[in-house]
Amino acid sequence: MESLTKNRQSRETVQKIAEKFFPDDRMAEYEELTEGYFNVAYEITLLSGRSVILKVAPSDEVPVMSYEKNIMFAETESMKMAAANPDIPVPLVYGYDDSRSICPSPYFLMEKLRGNSLYSIRENLPEENINAIKKETGEVNRRINEIICPRFGLPGQQECQGEKWFPVFRRMMEMGIEDAEARAVDLKVSAGEILECLEKDRRFFEEVKTPCLVHWDIWAGNIFTDGICVTGIIDWERSLWGDPLLEVGFRTFDVDICFRKGYGKERLTESEERRALWYDVYMAVLQALECEYRHYDTMEMYERGVRLLGEQMKRMRLLQGQQDR
Repeated sequence: MESLTKNRQSRETVQKIAEKFFPDDRMAEYEELTEGYFNVAYEITLLSGRSVILKVAPSDEVPVMSYEKNIMFAETESMKMAAANPDIPVPLVYGYDDSRSICPSPYFLMEKLRGNSLYSIRENLPEENINAIKKETGEVNRRINEIICPRFGLPGQQECQGEKWFPVFRRMMEMGIEDAEARAVDLKVSAGEILECLEKDRRFFEEVKTPCLVHWDIWAGNIFTDGICVTGIIDWERSLWGDPLLEVGFRTFDVDICFRKGYGKERLTESEERRALWYDVYMAVLQALECEYRHYDTMEMYERGVRLLGEQMKRMRLLQGQQDR
């Protein structure tokens, strides 16, 4: 995937990074990994034959969405929190550097996982294998969400943190809407309507009392597997401290029965369903912005985002209309 945010580096820079963290095992070769949408990533092969993964944040000169500021810090911190539980398969972080002494942007090195992304091999897997992997993913995701965090909000942005979940989530929604307004992205739904409807549902968020570690991006591209078991969860950059129902496995427009069974939460209460629907809306807002901020080759992501936003807001209006009667 081509994206404006991919901050590609020269061989010389990649080699210097490898030397900094592996001074006794120099770089033999490196190759760009192309599945990601945001950061540029490289697989570095060392002279010993060992392989490691390098991720480089976007250039400071490239505008990013508000929630994406300082997310490499959020990623490494979340991975370290998860790694404290040996039952969560997460790559080991070898080093994080935001000094800009070698590379003009923050970067980090991590362990290369065994296997491939589920997205890249699922067409060659039997359905029973895919279902088993989804179920195990639910089990792993539950362990991630059991990690308690200091506050609600975005780990890398203190100004978007708080003691209560609703004000933090509302601020996250406002940030997305403000990003749309700043770049004249037509969401096809008015900002005022979204925020007015959200305020009307405040009470559903008030039952969320504990800030949990939320990965928020566990889709097939970020699930590594050997075709039978989950070997790791990658791309923790969008992690936050909040409501576990933000997780991909709880999206209301694409119910993942196997994931929910593994997670141990096959049915949601009325309040949980409403919050999950709001998290669909939030995700749709951000999807609609990606094409403008990253300059993708097509407008497919924008079209998908505004379509989903329109559909979910229509559901929201119907539900709120029913409760007003």
